[in-house]
Amino acid sequence: MDKSIRYDVSLGMRLLRAMPVVAVYFGLALVIFLFLPDRARAIPLESIAVLGIIGIWRYLWLITHCIRAAIYEHIYYPKLKFQANQLPDDEKYPNRLYFLIPTFKEKPQVTRSMFNSVLNETGQLPSEVVVFVNSGSEEEDDIFREVHRDHPASGHVKLEFVRQSAGKRQGMADCLYSLSNMPVDDSDIVVLMDGDTVLGKGIMEKCLPLFALRPNLDAVTTDNISVTEGHWLYRKWYTLRFAMRHRYMKSLSLSGQLQVLTGRFSLFRARECVKPEFIASLENDRIKHWLHGEIKFVTGDDKSTWYTLLKKGSEMLYVPDAIIYCMEDSGPTPVRMSIQKMHRWFGNMLRNNGRAIGLGMGGQKTFVWWCHVDQRLSMFTSLLGPVSALWASLWLSPYYLLVYAILVLLVRTLYILILTLEGHRLSLVDIPMLLYTQWVGSIVKIYTLFHLHKQKWNSHRTNMDDKAQRESLLDYAIPKMEMLLCYAGLLTFVISMVGSK
Repeated sequence: MDKSIRYDVSLGMRLLRAMPVVAVYFGLALVIFLFLPDRARAIPLESIAVLGIIGIWRYLWLITHCIRAAIYEHIYYPKLKFQANQLPDDEKYPNRLYFLIPTFKEKPQVTRSMFNSVLNETGQLPSEVVVFVNSGSEEEDDIFREVHRDHPASGHVKLEFVRQSAGKRQGMADCLYSLSNMPVDDSDIVVLMDGDTVLGKGIMEKCLPLFALRPNLDAVTTDNISVTEGHWLYRKWYTLRFAMRHRYMKSLSLSGQLQVLTGRFSLFRARECVKPEFIASLENDRIKHWLHGEIKFVTGDDKSTWYTLLKKGSEMLYVPDAIIYCMEDSGPTPVRMSIQKMHRWFGNMLRNNGRAIGLGMGGQKTFVWWCHVDQRLSMFTSLLGPVSALWASLWLSPYYLLVYAILVLLVRTLYILILTLEGHRLSLVDIPMLLYTQWVGSIVKIYTLFHLHKQKWNSHRTNMDDKAQRESLLDYAIPKMEMLLCYAGLLTFVISMVGSK
């Protein structure tokens, strides 16, 4: 796993490895340009000037995130970490540390790796450690008992078993109900994590002192590294996704708030977790929709807990050098699996995005609020370029498509090169993976925007589909019509900007 850690090689070595990839894509752009006929180089670009302005705005927004991420990682967070490390040893850690681990039909070897990492990282802490095991069967409980019995730190960690019988959300709420009957003080911390997450070395020592340093800090989350089995392209796609996430989370954290507290691994003040509103957000979170009525959340427990804290203006931080490993499997159909993942991620995001925007800039930071707005805009702006190039090539000149291809190769290569500066190891397939993430991801977002009632777990987890087969004709047809009108509006905008013969 250590080979997946960011910054595992020096910046100079990463840039050296990136040079052949950059040379290939810049070289391809140069070849296309050199072989363009003279009439292609003379095509008027005035018709797409407005789209160019939109593109400049998007890239300036990207540069803003890059600068903010660099400030956070190299200036703000090191200062914060230094201050936390200067605390006396008896103040750094909470009196009690509670882990809440929901798991259902997980592979036994994944469960063993996960729980061993928990015991390894908590065995030397001065805190009292209690692990709530929220599994779906006695057989799964036995795996925890076996690992606990055989581990040297077993005497330091207490196990509590709460059966998961009505899904992950209800199971987590049941654990918090049990926790609310236990002693909880202001220093105590609750860890909410998934059963397929393996903790990186030193993660607790990096996260816990931040709560002692910042009394108003209510939650932190960490960097994610994918450990993916299955098709190599799926592995590359997942790695690129997490590299982009790493930058975005650092940029947000500079404002002292985040847009998600990932369910894979996040830490919360226990005093917040035992509040009725927090537990209710897991047990019965829902939104009202003009067509589908009340939509009860099935997935997205991490968004519900995050939104509960956001409403009260809580401080949240991202710890960039604390790492968890996410155990993933592409399955036999990696493309389908990636689309299912995006549908679940974007569904969770969009079901919460509207109400986060509705909060305004009272409790949440201005920059974070605008990032919510930008989530709504970016799904459309990402498609403006390819749609405009296709339209211009069909109705004005086919050479527009080649000019756009040159622009894509140059700009996206620079984009990936920035990720390399931030720790990502550049690969020849990163450009296609980036385009897939941006373009196909935008299509999935638009579909999801009009199908917020559709929720489904992936992989081995409980199939909690939205029973689409039972939906009425209007529930089925109206979202399709909305989506069609949305694309028609996008095309109308492109036509008005680009024109036609």
